[in-house]
Amino acid sequence: MKVTFEELKAAFNRVLLDRGVKADTADACAEMFARTTESGVYSHGVNRFPRFIQQLDAGDIIPDAQPKRVTTLGAIEQWDAQRSIGNLTAKKMMDRATELASDHGIGLVALRNANHWMRGGSYGWQAAEKGYIGICWTNSIAVMPAWGSKECCIGTNPLIVAIPSNPITMVDMSMSMFSYGMREVNRLAGRELPVDGGFDDEGNLTR
Repeated sequence: MKVTFEELKAAFNRVLLDRGVKADTADACAEMFARTTESGVYSHGVNRFPRFIQQLDAGDIIPDAQPKRVTTLGAIEQWDAQRSIGNLTAKKMMDRATELASDHGIGLVALRNANHWMRGGSYGWQAAEKGYIGICWTNSIAVMPAWGSKECCIGTNPLIVAIPSNPITMVDMSMSMFSYGMREVNRLAGRELPVDGGFDDEGNLTR
């Protein structure tokens, strides 16, 4: 079964509207989820959407919230996301970072109280398309053990570097062998990971 971009976006949009999300916010959010899926990153697109909706229903995500600037230091700013929609907020913050860079030569935006930004590479690419080097990183909850340990004590902590070349050069990586979403993609498909990429309850490596 093939689903067009327009059909997928419309499905995302309908689910968001049914939950009372404002039309313009729902459209922008649906667009980002559909674009991520279209690019082949299902783990942070269509497959992540149900988890996003769970967080929305639980009140962890506040769809009407808007990020608020709390500190300004020339080229550096700190913002409070106020638990707004993660991917939309990350896009806004990269827009702001490039605005600062156009004025100061560099733009650095720090964000707190944020939700999952979904595909981090989207924002590095966003900067590179405008002619800027985009460097993005974030922390995450402790979901993996340090080397030699069985206790989850560190996050996957994604890091993205995108360079405006032709074509754009980008590295989108994290500290884990696979993203949680990619593990879900393989689980749903009934496939093992190509190499060890997880741990069972006893701390043994699994695929």
